[in-house]
Amino acid sequence: MVTTIEPEDVDPADRIEELLSGNNVEAAAELLADLHPADQADLYDRLDDAETLEEIAERLPRVELPRVLDLTKKDIAADALRMLPPAEAARALAQMKTAQEITPLLIHPDESAGGLMTPAFVALHKDMTVGEAMTLLRARKPLAEEAYYLYVLDARNRLEGVVNLRQLIVAERDVRIEDVMTRDVVSVRPDTDQEEAANLLQHYRLRALPVVDKNGVLSGIITADDIIDVIAEEATEDMYRMAGLPGDESIFAPVRVSAQRRIPWLMINLGTAFMAGGMVLIFEGTIAKAAGLAVFMPIIAGQGGNAGIQTITIVVRSLALGEIEPRDANRILYKEIMLGVIRGVLFGLIVGIAAYIWKGEWGWGVVVGTAMLLNMLVAGLLGTLIPLGMKAFRLDPAIASGVFLTTFTDMLGFLFLLGLATLLIDQLT
Repeated sequence: MVTTIEPEDVDPADRIEELLSGNNVEAAAELLADLHPADQADLYDRLDDAETLEEIAERLPRVELPRVLDLTKKDIAADALRMLPPAEAARALAQMKTAQEITPLLIHPDESAGGLMTPAFVALHKDMTVGEAMTLLRARKPLAEEAYYLYVLDARNRLEGVVNLRQLIVAERDVRIEDVMTRDVVSVRPDTDQEEAANLLQHYRLRALPVVDKNGVLSGIITADDIIDVIAEEATEDMYRMAGLPGDESIFAPVRVSAQRRIPWLMINLGTAFMAGGMVLIFEGTIAKAAGLAVFMPIIAGQGGNAGIQTITIVVRSLALGEIEPRDANRILYKEIMLGVIRGVLFGLIVGIAAYIWKGEWGWGVVVGTAMLLNMLVAGLLGTLIPLGMKAFRLDPAIASGVFLTTFTDMLGFLFLLGLATLLIDQLT
């Protein structure tokens, strides 16, 4: 029987992703079950979204799972097994031909270098010649991502150096590997956080990063493809956390799940909003005498919040990329104070002049303009101190930093405006 592959059948991964994104799990499972194990394995390799991968792992017939994972990249197979209940993962692993290669990956946390690495790499010995190394490559036929770097190991599998493919190609065949290898190799331990590994690979412009244990034995490599996924994942996680969202939130998640993920921080934000409201309540008498202040309250609080979010976003990103450390606080604070003064004077003049023109009293211009200046200054300070302080206490700087920031800029904005108005109430009325 001849099987003809129609154009729409060439890439089933897109169709399955589409069905899963629309919560049509049953249809996706049926389509998945009809695929050849090799196509199922290819689907695993392509899908880097954790929720989608977990959905497929749960729906795939258990009798097929070991065959599919044997054909899948080792790190992806390890990820899929981690998502299964322990008993089911153990049964699948026991039936896999590649269990010996995958088992070492499972002992490491998912978001560590050990959990991210693949054991597929090309090893050489320093006494080999370039010609012998080329013969080995022809016999092994490694994937492109595995062969860009060739790792030089000693008799105990300890990493001694690295040779990139270009060095091998341009060298004479009778030259020893020891004479062309690079001895200064950037590597990480298996327990290194995946974000730190990503930063190292970016900083040194590497195509792969070796993972060695405490004895220097090469355990595996992290490829650039894996790091790209990590960078996207970490960036999304930081962006979500700044807004008080968990890193695994998805636009396609069920309503019940999204509600459970989003409501907790909104409840906290509601509590902080009551705190800001309490600040207004303290100055109820001042507002009653000068009701026009209510017009400028959201302007001053909102502008301070926006300025602070600008600062906090830059600081969180710089911390995530390893560009700054808590010890850089003084230099960053000085810069943000200067920026706060510039922004405060500019926007303070604008709103102060607007208030003077509207009310015709110089006191309105002074109160509104000064409140704007002070709140812009505070926004820059808090936008720097909140993430740096959380980093100093070994907390994720991105965790709801935006929620904390806007709480303070709202409260202090009201305090500056209404406090100054209370002191100069005679000039406003």
